[in-house]
Formats: sequence, C-alpha cells, structure tokens
Amino acid sequence: MLVIRDLGELVAERGTDRCDIGGAKPRTILAVLCAHAGHPVSAATLIAEVWGPDAPERTQRALESQIWRLRKALSPRGEASVIVTDRAGYRLDLSAATVDSVDFDSAASAVLDESGTATIDDLDDVLRRWRGEPFTTAISTPTVDQARRRLISVRAAVLARRADLLLAAGEADRALGEAQALITLDPLDEHAWSVKIAALAAGGQRAEALTAYRDIRELLATELGVEPGAQVRAAQLHVLDDHSRAVRRVRLPSQHTSFVGRETELSMVVGLLDAERAVAITGIPGVGATRLAIEAARRAADSFDDGVWYIGLRGDADVATTITETMRIQPSAAAGTALDQVCNHLSAMSVLLVLDRVSESELGRDGLVDKDIDTILRRCAAVTVLAVGVPSGVDGEHVVTVHPLPTEAPGDTMPPAHRLLVDRIRSATGQFDVGADDRGDLDRICRAMGGLPLGLELAAARTVTFSIGEVADQLDTAVPEPVTRAFALAFDAMDDDLFDRFTRLTALRNPFTAVLAEAVCDSPSIADDLSELARRSLLWRIRGTRYRPTRFTIPHSVADHARAKHPDKSAAASQARDAAIVELLAATPMRITAHSARDLARVDDDHSSVMAFLESVVIDPVLLDSHIDLLERLGAYWFFRRRLADGIRVLRLASATVANGACTPRTSAMVALALGSALAFSQNTDEAHQHLTAYTPEELESLIVPGDRDPDTHTVRLALASLAAWTGDDHAVAADYAEWAATTIEGRDVDTAPTVIAAQALCAVIAGDIAQALDTAHTALALGTERGDPLATYLAAVMLGIAALVSGDTRMGLRWNDQAFRSYLECGGVQICDSMEQRGNHLSAAGEIGRAGRAFAVSRRYAVDAGLEWPRSPFTRDSLRTCRETDPTEFENGWHAGWGDAGDALSTNDHQAFSGM
Repeated sequence: MLVIRDLGELVAERGTDRCDIGGAKPRTILAVLCAHAGHPVSAATLIAEVWGPDAPERTQRALESQIWRLRKALSPRGEASVIVTDRAGYRLDLSAATVDSVDFDSAASAVLDESGTATIDDLDDVLRRWRGEPFTTAISTPTVDQARRRLISVRAAVLARRADLLLAAGEADRALGEAQALITLDPLDEHAWSVKIAALAAGGQRAEALTAYRDIRELLATELGVEPGAQVRAAQLHVLDDHSRAVRRVRLPSQHTSFVGRETELSMVVGLLDAERAVAITGIPGVGATRLAIEAARRAADSFDDGVWYIGLRGDADVATTITETMRIQPSAAAGTALDQVCNHLSAMSVLLVLDRVSESELGRDGLVDKDIDTILRRCAAVTVLAVGVPSGVDGEHVVTVHPLPTEAPGDTMPPAHRLLVDRIRSATGQFDVGADDRGDLDRICRAMGGLPLGLELAAARTVTFSIGEVADQLDTAVPEPVTRAFALAFDAMDDDLFDRFTRLTALRNPFTAVLAEAVCDSPSIADDLSELARRSLLWRIRGTRYRPTRFTIPHSVADHARAKHPDKSAAASQARDAAIVELLAATPMRITAHSARDLARVDDDHSSVMAFLESVVIDPVLLDSHIDLLERLGAYWFFRRRLADGIRVLRLASATVANGACTPRTSAMVALALGSALAFSQNTDEAHQHLTAYTPEELESLIVPGDRDPDTHTVRLALASLAAWTGDDHAVAADYAEWAATTIEGRDVDTAPTVIAAQALCAVIAGDIAQALDTAHTALALGTERGDPLATYLAAVMLGIAALVSGDTRMGLRWNDQAFRSYLECGGVQICDSMEQRGNHLSAAGEIGRAGRAFAVSRRYAVDAGLEWPRSPFTRDSLRTCRETDPTEFENGWHAGWGDAGDALSTNDHQAFSGM
C-alpha cells in the first residue's frame, strides 16, 4: 500500500522504496488532493490552485499531463492508481493509500472527544505522528495553506490537552514547557498562558506567575485592545488567593525554563535540606549545580519560616560581607565586623542561605574550611547553608556531587540528557515531537556534549536555524572536553565584530541594560546583537517591566572563557565600561530635581556595573582624586534607591585610601562628608557624627569649593548633610549644616533655596518652635512647587502632615500625605515604608479601619524587605491597637490585601500602585 507522508516534507513510499513525485507542480497537486483526501477535487479547482486564477484555457491539458505523470510515479510497478477520476473531479483513494495527515487528524479527534478519557500516553502517541509542518515542499495555495493552518491548530489542541493533563498530574515542569511551546507558536493563546501561570505557581514561582499574567495582559491590550479572558483571569486569581508563599521571602533568581533531568538529585537535596544544616552541591562548570540548588531551595522554602536567600559569592569577596550586601543588613555600631552583623541579624531566624561560588577561580578551594560559614552555623541555630560549586568544609557537611546527565537509559525510557535537550528544543522552536528518525541525532548530540546541560542548551539554541541532523553533524562526537568544545563552538560561530562586542560586554557586571551595553560597545545595532547573543545562549534576558527595562546576564563561566580566548581585549573592555559609567554619572545631577526619578532609576538599572567601576576607583588614590565629584553625586542615590549599604561600603574603602595620605585635602574632606552623610541616613549616628564634624565650615569651604564647577554645589552638599544628620537624630549637627547652607544663598535667588528652607524647617521643629517650623514649611512647599524641587515639597508635606495628625485634622492629613508620597516618588524614592505608615495613621484616625490595615501592611512589608525595624512612627502602635479593637475582621482583611499587594509591587517595582490608596 502507498504511504503518503505529508507532515513535513511531502514524501510518498511503497514499502522501502520512495516514489519520485517530481517538481513543485505535481507536489502541489498531491498536497491539494491530500487536503481533500477521500473527496473529489474539480479540475477547475486544481488549475486555480496550481496555475492561478488567470491560467490560460490550454491549462486543462497541462493538468491532465501532470495527473498522468503523478499516477505513474505513485504506482511505478503498475499497482492500482491511488488517484481516481469521477464525475466531480479527481479523488485520492484512501482504500489504496494511507495519508499521515488523515491518520493524525483521526487520532487527534479520538483523543480530543468529549469523553475526556484520553491519557498522557495516548496524547504522546498522537503527537509522535507529527513530523513537522504539513506540505513544506508544496507551493503555497489557498487550499494548502488552509489545510496547514487547520492541522497546526489540531496539533495545538492536542498539546493543550496534554499540558492540562500534565498540570493535573502534578508535573508542573513539563506542563510549563508545553505551555511555553504553545506560546511560541501563538503568543496570544490565552489557554496556554493560563497553563503557564498555573504551572509556575504550582512550582512555587508565584512572582513569575504574576509576571506572566502581566505579560499576556499587556500583549492583549497592545495587539487586540482587550483584557484577558476568563481562563487567564481565573489562573491569576488562584495565584493571588494563595498567600502561603507570599508571606515568605524567597529570594532566588527567576527561572524561565522547566526543570528537567535531575529528579533524583532534586529529591535527594530537598530531603537533605530538611535533615541537615550544611549541604553542598559540586560539579564541573556547566553541569547545572546552580540550577539544581535553586530548584531545591525553592521546593524546600516552606521549611524555613524566614525565607530563602541566594548569595552570589564573587572572586575574593568574603562570605559575611556578601551576605550583608545581599540581605541589605543595616550597619550597626554594636556589631564591629560584617560577620558579627550577619550573626546578630540571623541569630533568631529560620532561613536557608544558598551560597554560590560563581567564580571558577574558587574551584581549587576544596578541602578548606570557610570560617565565616562555620561561625554562622555555630551562632545561628536555625540557619541552613546550601553551598554551590565548592563545599564549605564545615563539620557534618553533606556533599552531593552532580555529574553530567546520563545519555543512556534502560529499555525504551528516554535518557535524562535526551529529555533536557528535547525540552529546550521545544522552548526554542515552539514545536518538536521526537520521531523515530530523530532519536539517533539526539543521541549523537547528547554524546558530543557529554550530557553536560550547558552544552545541550547551546545545541538546542542552534535548532532554531538548523535541523537536528545538521546540529548533530556540526558537533563532532569525538570531543573529550565538552565544556571547552561547547564554548569554542559558540564563539567560533560568531563573526569577529560580534565576538569583539561580546568580549566588551563581559566587562559589565550582571545584570546590565541595553543602554549601557550600547555605550560600552559603541554599536547602534546593540539590540540586534543582544538578541543574537541571547539566541546563542551566551547571555540571558531578565524580562523588563513597566518600571524597569529589560536587562541581561552573561553566565560567569561563559564570560571567563571569552576573556581567556582574547585576554588582550579585557583591558580595553574595562576601559570602555569605565568611560560609559563616567558618562552616566556625569549626567546625574547631585541636586534633586523634577527629573531625579528618571536619573536615579537610570543609575539603579545598571547598579552592579556602577559598583564595579566605583570599587576600582576608590582603592586608587589617583583615580579617587579625579573621580571624587562623581562619587559625591551619588549621595542622594544611596538614600532614595535603598543602596545605603553599598554606598557605605565604597565610601569606607575610599576613606581607607584617604587615610594612607596619598589623596588631596579636597578629596579627604569630600569623602569624610559623603561617608558621614551615608552613615547618618542609615542611622549609624555615632560614627556619622565623627565624620560630619571632622571639618569646620571654613575648612570645608576652603578645601572643597575652589574645585567645584557649579557654585550651587556646595549649597546642595551642606543641605543634604543637614537632612542626613536630621534623619540620624544628630539634631545639633543638622542645625549647623542647615545654617551653613543658608549662608551660601544669602542675597541670591537660586534653585537650591527650597531644599535649604525645608532643612531649616525640620531643624525648627526639633528646636521646639512649632509655629516657625510650620510657617517655614509652607514657604518651602510653595517655593519648591514653583522651582520644581520635589525634595523640598516632600519634606514640607511630611511636616505638615504630622502637624495635621497631631491636631486631629485627618482630611488635611491625608491630603498632605498624598502630596508627600507623590513628591517622594518624583525624588526617585523607592522605599515607601514611612509614607504608607503615616497614611495608615491618618486612616486609623479617620475610622477607615480596612484601608488603614492595608496601608500598615504595605508599610510593614516594605520594611521587612529593606531589613528595617517596624513600626517606625511613634503614633503607629496606638493606631494598630485602635484598629484591632474597633473592627478586627475589617482590619485583618485590609492587612491581608495590603501584604499581597506590597509583594506584587516589590517584585515589579510598581511603587506608584499605592498613590492615593
């Protein structure tokens, strides 16, 4: 019997012999007959399809000639013709031939019937019949295109049913992969998006699930102008209703692909985390130790009341310092060292720390005991450490060694390496079901890569452009070191210009923006370059939101190999990075303006690379002298963007450099003032006082001002120091700096005046002159509004709001709170804890218990996220007690809603969501 394989390349076979169908026209005739298999197709229809609607009259004879040749090709030994003629036209006789598309359609209809009895295995059997897009070697015609679209739609329906069954069976990772493949095929497939949202949530990735909902909502609004349908909304509501994980902080890198191939190791590590306090995962670079650790930590998160934190340990950075920076532990005068600060912070917490040694230089540390980790485990009884890459060496540590994925499996079971490769091909191409002809190529690829996940990811990325067989041919199976081979293949596939730009990108610290990448590479086509590098799996994208642009991460091992390939280019790459950061900081005004939200966010988006630049500057006296003005510009940035810990760290390094005596007196004075301000903003008052009082006003003016390019810079410098001292409760110093700032603007009409007046108002409050303070605050508010100074209007509105709260005028208090909140966001601020807490106090006084509970919950969650003590206002405890006594149910409902809303806002940087709440 003739077998017509029309899924993929159009092929006809009799037994083991392949029929020579001929060129494009006979193939298209056969494709049209297959599309109507078993039903007649008129000669007029065939002529219009193959020759077009304007075919000449003699085309009838040409059609008859093509049919005659096609019949002979399909029945080369005189077998009965499979193309029969009747009064209605030509018909493909299904009693003499089988057609793949017909068999697929029939099998799909059987498993998609309304009985719902089909199993995952049944669906797998149907999908294995699919060899590829139908009729690929036929001419595109209306009938062929319609049939192709219908068959693709049928396959998508089968995939969707399989995704539903996988999700119902608890196989969230496979369901996620299936949904992503469907979305690749049709980005507007709402059912696929609903499965993706549910699968992410089922896998413990609640924030990612909500991000997926926002993605499809924005896509539907942009493309169709509609809101998501019932299925997508139901999936989102299910995620929002599950607050059990929302309360717990799970700070792990987002994963956008399913976890495949290490189920045994995953179960083992999760079990060890439940029973042991020190666990390590080791393996060669690219083996997937970090991914395994992240997945295990995510699944074990419910065992740790205070959450899970991922700590990336880079280079020679010590453990305690890195934990302090990552967890944003505020410096404390009582704890002398970073290790003491960490232990004090974690001593009463139940937390899992995933410590990932991301630098390959650390791989030689085996056998050494990490004293910081040992101390943390001894002093913090409920802390568990999961070390990745290198064991910590502490007593009792359980080490799990991860090997490349097996490329063989018993019986007909698909080996883990094959399963990972198939999953990644589906994600890359949107469609791939393993056929009998593919297994050999899959095995060749897996063996060439030695089962190494990184190599398999790179191979899968190539299938977007090449067939499986071509990829297998490209990867020579006699490769002794698959990691080196995988990197070499990736780098060799780039032209010299692209590789040069990629090498420049490796000087950036993850994550980085496309804007900084363009500046470093000096390439207007950087967007295309980043897309191409992402396609090659050489960098990963961090999806952008409305409030933060898309950013990119280059795996450290990939970057290390690129730099090793051309070490001479590394220095040039670092110089290009530094030049780009200098330009970025030079465009960031020191004074808070109406554009500060944009300016500070731009620095924050590339914070890691900014820190890399500053870390290289502050340890070199010559560089510190030349860049001290840029460093000083970041004073407001450290405070408003919750970066005080980083600011204090680099300023301490600068202070140590200054102490060696190699810097100019101007630099010494500016570092002292900047460090004192940062310490005061972080309420490290005693140490801040030492730096803020190290120089007299006359000394500051004589040492610093001659080097200022803008005469108003010194006014801003003094005003910010006053605000910092006031925040740190060093009120006498705050008053001194406010007075000094005022002397610099006497007799001058300058834009810095509103901030200076606001600082004077704050100091007047502390001095007890309330009437004068309020009068000055009104002046600062009016002038700040006129001059576009959001810092002045923020400070004035806060003061006036507190006054309204004390006087019992809740209506005015809420109005001032709204003004303060808006102005704070205009300053570029992202820590809305204080504004929301004060709003809760106003709402409580107004008797709006539910709204007060919501505001207090938002404030509390922001405080927890920043590691701040809460409550922060002296009014709050009484307000909380009043709310709970007045209407405990309403208060708890509001608190529950606010806690979830704050978690969503923190994950998306949507702090504006609470404006006017």
